[in-house]
Amino acid sequence: MKEHELDCCVVRDLLPSYIEELTEPETAAQVRAHLEGCSPCREVEAAMRAGLTVERAPKPSLNFLKRVKRTRLIAAILTVILALWCIWWLYDAQAYHYPNTEAGRLEAVEDYVPSAPDSTIQHVVEGDPLRVLGWVEEGKDLYVAYAADNADNVHGILRLERGLNGKYWPVNTSESPFPYTAGIDAQSIGAGNGDGRLFFLMGDGCRDIYSAKVTYGVSLEGSDRFQDYAATYQITEPDFLWRMDFARLEEELGIPAGTMMSIFVEEITLYDKDGRDVTAEYEDPAVEQSWGGGKSTAERFLLYVYIAIVIGLAVVFVRYFLRRD
Repeated sequence: MKEHELDCCVVRDLLPSYIEELTEPETAAQVRAHLEGCSPCREVEAAMRAGLTVERAPKPSLNFLKRVKRTRLIAAILTVILALWCIWWLYDAQAYHYPNTEAGRLEAVEDYVPSAPDSTIQHVVEGDPLRVLGWVEEGKDLYVAYAADNADNVHGILRLERGLNGKYWPVNTSESPFPYTAGIDAQSIGAGNGDGRLFFLMGDGCRDIYSAKVTYGVSLEGSDRFQDYAATYQITEPDFLWRMDFARLEEELGIPAGTMMSIFVEEITLYDKDGRDVTAEYEDPAVEQSWGGGKSTAERFLLYVYIAIVIGLAVVFVRYFLRRD
């Protein structure tokens, strides 16, 4: 049998529709070609035409059906467009919204860091001026150091996670009072990969501070005591955020690689360009409290649940509009 050639059984099943001109043009052409070479099927066709009064559908009715079909197709397309817009709105506008730009980082800090009015913890509130000191990008995570010009001189780190659109979603913060009017301090925050906490040094307003000696308390493998180690850092920019990984610290402090278990900052000494200790000049007498705090975002699970609901509803409506009846 040649390709696209119909056999007698198929042709006889199609004859009623063919006679009423309801078949597709391609199908009608195949039936016609078959009839030209098959006398039994021609006899069946002739008998059907002799005993059948063909009533074609009125043209206005056919036009109406075409309009209905076109309207359903348009509705299905609009449903898909609306679903895509809703997914974009949920993912980009409501979650992964902040680009890694100067304006984007500041917007993320200003939107996320202040506590809600009904929160029991009010370290930073709406209206407190906020500044970005520096940032570090590591893998899919972005760490942004910020300062709040308020009574507690709160400084902290905001961690954001990059989404598929290349923008970021705030995940959590770690913050505490900053003990200086200008200087550097230590801060730590949970790592994005869940592998413990990351350790940072941040600087704020270090225009006349040229170096700093940081004395660390270090716990080594196999020891239950903390030992003192010190390192001096040159400061070349007024505001900054430095990621201090364990391997780098072990090398700087002369500690055998892989033996450092935990670390904290015991003391920071600030020096001017002449090497003079100016720590006391920058100590902030208004900051007397010592605390650590932070906040975190709810799980991303709900975001993906909402997106799945949108997709499910879109599939239901599209199937409804494209149904055959």
